[in-house]
Amino acid sequence: MMPYMNDIERAKILRKASWLGIILNGFLAIIKIFFGFFAHSLAIIGDGIDSFTDIFSSLITLFTSKVISEPPDREHPWGHGRAETLSTTVLSFIIFFAGFQLLIGSIESLFNEELKQLPRPMALWVTLISVIVKIFLALYKFQKGKKIESRLLMADAVNMRNDIFLSLSVFIGIGLTIYFQLPIIDSLASLLLSLFILYSAYDIFKDANLELMDSIEDQAIYEELFESLGDIKGLHNPHRCRIRKINNLYDIDLDIEVDGNLTLKEAHNISIEAETAVKTRLKQVFDIMIHVEPLGNIEHREQYGLNPQSIKTTPEKDK
Repeated sequence: MMPYMNDIERAKILRKASWLGIILNGFLAIIKIFFGFFAHSLAIIGDGIDSFTDIFSSLITLFTSKVISEPPDREHPWGHGRAETLSTTVLSFIIFFAGFQLLIGSIESLFNEELKQLPRPMALWVTLISVIVKIFLALYKFQKGKKIESRLLMADAVNMRNDIFLSLSVFIGIGLTIYFQLPIIDSLASLLLSLFILYSAYDIFKDANLELMDSIEDQAIYEELFESLGDIKGLHNPHRCRIRKINNLYDIDLDIEVDGNLTLKEAHNISIEAETAVKTRLKQVFDIMIHVEPLGNIEHREQYGLNPQSIKTTPEKDK
């Protein structure tokens, strides 16, 4: 588990990564679109369009870094952490739109009866430059995203990683086009590129939606939580547990049962011990709310939340 890092420290790292992405992707977008037109390569132009979407993703990250560093207020008592998840969702739509536009252009190119020009060899050098820069950006953003547990920065890093494969596919497509003297190969490479971009957008949206729906990907967190409560004397039947993430932190609701004859202070002390045990085990806890009930309490209308039994019976594919 990574050590706790507050929103101000995370925001500084996000800002630095954002500016680096804006500068390098701006450089790549300009040279790819310029040389794409000059070298008669639709695939490189499409790759340049994708680099422009990367600039937007970095701008989104930059804006988000300012929002999440703001302290909680009356309108946002939980803080502003959800802005990062919302920005990730917006990023997925931007990537999808760019991919869709490229898809339409690629299909039109395939059915265009006008004489197509062969790409020039310089297109290969532009693509190699793109691969080198994207490798650096992907490694940098993966490392920083993992360090601060940022879904937005990790999504941007995945986008950079995808761009490496995209540029390599463009390189291969242009090489085959020049070798076989068939311009249609460049159009096909552009078509495949657009489909890959669309899939990446869907994958990023799916991950962000998981957090927006107050779910977590790693269900083993529930097991760790219940294990942390196992040795607490006087604590019975932990249940109705719900865990959601706000950026890199866990927000937890939990019910426990204690002997109904205990004093309020004694029951409170057990809940404090439970809270300490959970925070010691999970580390990255934003808040934990523990509801204390008398032992044997049954509420038939409770139809949500998890308990140790439901975790054990959860199918392996859902964990």
